[in-house]
Amino acid sequence: EGDSFQIDRAIGLVQKHLKEELSERHYSIYNMLFIDNKTEDEVAKFLGYKTNESGRTAGYKQIKNMRKFFKEKVIKILKNKDIII
Repeated sequence: EGDSFQIDRAIGLVQKHLKEELSERHYSIYNMLFIDNKTEDEVAKFLGYKTNESGRTAGYKQIKNMRKFFKEKVIKILKNKDIII
């Protein structure tokens, strides 16, 4: 139970720092993808993305880039804010 508490605490701290560093729109997208577990299609529709490529979901490239952006932000927060999991 102690490990679970530490992980929950670390997640909470990361989310707090993300909320401070991201725009409201980006934090909303982060929440949809990683907290609410929305599909990329659902997020693309929310953002109003459309696709011109057959076989590709709307906004797939933008969402892929956002996932990478969020991952880099979280890694930076973990390193710079001394959050240990």
